[in-house]
Amino acid sequence: MPASRKPWVEVDSTKEDLARFFRQKSKDLSKFGSTVNQTFEAYLFASTLSHYRQKGWIVDVVNPLNRETKQRDFKLKFSTRGIPSNFSYAVCTKNSVSVELRHQLRVSTAHYRQAQGYSANVCLDLAVIKRGAAEGLGDRDAADNSELITFGEAKHMNAYAELVAGFVGLVHEMQPVRLKPKAPKLHPDHQCPFLFISGYILATAKGILETVERRKLDIAVFHLEAPLPGELKRRVKKAEVEKRVAKPKAKKAAKKFSEIHQDDLDIPF
Repeated sequence: MPASRKPWVEVDSTKEDLARFFRQKSKDLSKFGSTVNQTFEAYLFASTLSHYRQKGWIVDVVNPLNRETKQRDFKLKFSTRGIPSNFSYAVCTKNSVSVELRHQLRVSTAHYRQAQGYSANVCLDLAVIKRGAAEGLGDRDAADNSELITFGEAKHMNAYAELVAGFVGLVHEMQPVRLKPKAPKLHPDHQCPFLFISGYILATAKGILETVERRKLDIAVFHLEAPLPGELKRRVKKAEVEKRVAKPKAKKAAKKFSEIHQDDLDIPF
């Protein structure tokens, strides 16, 4: 079990990295979240864009028009409410394939039917969708499930059994085909549905993950010792690093963490 149960996230430094990543010259870093959880979601969004760029995709960030300033401003969606066109998103293109990466996009579940009384949809922290799938959506509208390619969820915490099991349940709602032993293959550059946590995998969650592997479910969990492909340099609190290095059992984990690094964050879109 990790020596510290407190996930490592140095918020201010992470926001500064995100500002450089998205080439934001404004000193107002609130656009990257007002809470640690929101900043971690922004970090997930940027890291996923980094992954696609490393795989050779052309990445373009599309910003909404500010009606007051008549300028296009970078703005992420940190709420379940809001019209998708009022927030920034990314278009990733490789060869003749184009997809969109959206933050907090509402998507219908795979089991939803239009004839039923109530809509069934979920706001996903990160949604990779077909190009144009969110066009014209209103505040309470949801993208059709058939337009969803894959998705990711960000949690600022350590992973325990119930968290991982809950994510399996979310995959069952959104893409149940990923839970079948012979799930259809995604484009090799796309991640399967994944859970991205800021901390560690606790012992109870490791048992759930062992059953996931045995059942050959097409899902993944990324964490401090198993970074997300393309993940930006993780910023951690110095006090937490010193605390872990001081404990014998934590040396191996601390060494693995120190090896996590990526190229320059200033990515030219």
